[in-house]
Amino acid sequence: MANNRELKTITLPKRLFNSLIEIQRKWEEFNDEFEDFLFSLDRRFIKKMERARREHLRGKIKDLQKLKQKLY
Repeated sequence: MANNRELKTITLPKRLFNSLIEIQRKWEEFNDEFEDFLFSLDRRFIKKMERARREHLRGKIKDLQKLKQKLY
C-alpha cells in the first residue's frame, strides 16, 4: 500500500474541504464586489459607460461577432 507522499495526495475531512470551497466562493464574490467598487470611483470608466449607454439608447450598437473578430 502506497503512502500519501508517494501518491502526492492529502486527505482532508469532508467538512474542511467544504469549508475551503465556501471560502473560495466568498473570496470570488468579494473580488467581484471590490472591483465594482473600484470602477465606481474611476471617473474615466464612468464617463465611458455613460457614453456607451447614450449610444446604445440612440441605437448605435456594434455586432459582437465583428468585435470578437477584431480581437483575434
